Amino acid sequence: MKEIKQTPRYQLRASAVPTLLCDFYKVSHRPMYPKGSQVIYSTFTPRSNKQAPHLDRAVAFGFQAFVKKYFLDYFEKNFFSRPKADVLEEYEAFIQRTLGGNLASDHIGQLHDLGYLPLKIKAIPEGKSVAIRVPILTIENTHPDFFWLTNYIETLLNMSLWQPIVSASVARAYRKTLTQLAKDTCDSMDHIPFQAHDFSMRGMSSLESAETSGAGHLIAFLGTDTIPAISFVEAYYGSNNLIGTSIPASEHSVMSAHGIDELPTFRYLMETFPDSMISIVSDTTDFWHNITQNLPLLKEEIMARPDNARLVIRPDSGDSYSIICGDSEAQTEHERKGLIECLWDIFGGTVNSKGYKVLDPHIGAIYGDGVNYEKMVRILHGLKDKGFASSNLVFGVGSLTYQHHTRDTLGFAVKATSIIINGEEKVIFKNPKTDDGLKKSQRGRVKVPSLDSFVDGLTASDDFSDDLLELIFEDGRLIKDMSFDQVRANLLAEFED
Repeated sequence: MKEIKQTPRYQLRASAVPTLLCDFYKVSHRPMYPKGSQVIYSTFTPRSNKQAPHLDRAVAFGFQAFVKKYFLDYFEKNFFSRPKADVLEEYEAFIQRTLGGNLASDHIGQLHDLGYLPLKIKAIPEGKSVAIRVPILTIENTHPDFFWLTNYIETLLNMSLWQPIVSASVARAYRKTLTQLAKDTCDSMDHIPFQAHDFSMRGMSSLESAETSGAGHLIAFLGTDTIPAISFVEAYYGSNNLIGTSIPASEHSVMSAHGIDELPTFRYLMETFPDSMISIVSDTTDFWHNITQNLPLLKEEIMARPDNARLVIRPDSGDSYSIICGDSEAQTEHERKGLIECLWDIFGGTVNSKGYKVLDPHIGAIYGDGVNYEKMVRILHGLKDKGFASSNLVFGVGSLTYQHHTRDTLGFAVKATSIIINGEEKVIFKNPKTDDGLKKSQRGRVKVPSLDSFVDGLTASDDFSDDLLELIFEDGRLIKDMSFDQVRANLLAEFED
């Protein structure tokens, strides 16, 4: 029988050349700049929170991972360490077959000859948050032959950084609100690191999105089901402490595999994990039957479990507020009361020093169906109004929390604000008359004397001694290497009394 040779359907070529990881129009910009251009300086800024008013600040995050992954590793492996002829051949062939014309490639060869990225990046220390419209990062070239590189890299920088920053900012908003509710209704803050649990991985657009967004969540919380985010933090930051964790938990396939009668399923799962917390999804068939009939039958077994082996009830459908807090217009008493009050009726608990009810430690609840910031706030205030501490509920935060965002959530943009031409530095800016002010850029070089303000209109000769933007990368070298412990400490310092 004649052997049939398989021809590869796909060969990775364009993405192997870092100089093609950009918007198409970037490849034609170099000759468009004024003759004699030597240095281009740009800022990266969260310009607006109009789409997400609860995100009142932007958390600096992801810079170190970006630098290590792309500027150091990716460019080294796929550009500088490869033969110059191969790199140029791929670049030229791609440009010729897609764009045509006679765009030169000499500048690509010169960059290869240089052997490193002649760029300088300053950034707000990761974990700290800035007010909206305060520049969070600046970038400029350090070699006059490569003025074109500053904004050439804009596409890769923007697409890599907006999501970890937005997700870290979302996590900060959750942490801030959960802290305030705990101060109002709880005796302890010990539950807060676990009160928002990341469920978002399955809805992310890519593994890298799950990693960077999930890592942003981990700045503020320890609870996560996004395992790659933990590996991402270990690889690019490192830590001497727990980065993230989870508990055994069932899903609907597990519950339905055991049959319609869920009482023996609950008992089976409790026996399978006798000494650890376990979360059981409880609405595969009849949620309220499980709460009002099965849990009372299991009460003695649940209360006999070790204190650290809490049984966590997870509803996964219905109106979130009604399920947790109750619906005064419902026909049945248990639906009028809601889950938390029903658990109190069955298992009891204590009343803390602030007068709020805290469920017995053997029982708990988590809700993760369609949770967003507004739903979380409404539910917690509903529990507070009913006399329950906020610590009685954990939130699974996924699709509506971390995936319903874009670069426009915080209006991120990289804009050139200063240029040196033939040795003379000039202020440049963007200020469209047809715009409402959103797209107005800074002017000249900037410094950030406080996390709430910036000064622009500066030149390289001005005093930057009070600038909070720190040098993190220069001429192919990572200048500052932060641990994740320090990133977390920077964020959590906001919430210390």
